[in-house]
Amino acid sequence: MNNARLELLIADDEPIARQRLTALAQELGHRVVAQAAHAGEVEMQLQDHAPDALLLDIDMPGETGLELARRLHAEDPALTVILVTAHDRFPLEAFEAGVRDYVLKPVRRERLEQALQRAVQQKQDRPETFPNEVHITVGRREERVPLEQVDIFIAEGGYVMARSARLAGFVDARLRELEGLYGPALLRVHRGCLAVKASVKGVESLGQTDHRLLFHDDLDPIPISRRQLPRVRDYLRNGT
Repeated sequence: MNNARLELLIADDEPIARQRLTALAQELGHRVVAQAAHAGEVEMQLQDHAPDALLLDIDMPGETGLELARRLHAEDPALTVILVTAHDRFPLEAFEAGVRDYVLKPVRRERLEQALQRAVQQKQDRPETFPNEVHITVGRREERVPLEQVDIFIAEGGYVMARSARLAGFVDARLRELEGLYGPALLRVHRGCLAVKASVKGVESLGQTDHRLLFHDDLDPIPISRRQLPRVRDYLRNGT
């Protein structure tokens, strides 16, 4: 993985603003993995992707960028949020909300480059290690189990379950929080499922649009979304 290149989510209700930011970010060597026009779309895209940074406008329909930044920071402090706005009166509130940088519109290439370089540094400074145990609840028991005993984390009926062929327990965390905690060890399979990389055996293709993830311990295969299939295949081929 190239630690000098960021994967970005851009959120702005103005299509032209999103296009401008996308073009500038790509010129600077970064990859825009998704775009969003309001807070709800940001939430959906964060379920499908694990961006290194979120470029976020303040003025959006419904929940404002500041409100969203505050909530996202509480849920996942590791997510780098950069506010991109025409307002110069909110920097103190922004930093109190966990925002890492504050870029004024109209966006200058040099200023965006500076903000993204800071995000690159934050990415490079993150420890590559991650916890090797998971806290789960099985019936009335609470246990800590080795991560290597888990095949998948899957959202089911408002809860997140840790599962393998021999294990099933509730996890008191959202999938996005688990990505932040165990990120290097996990692989997104679809919007509601993360696989532990070490448990993955391969991919079974049953048709042009039907692909299943296979596991070493014979857990039932899990459908792979079309959006995540390239990333899954890249992991299997290159280990990244």
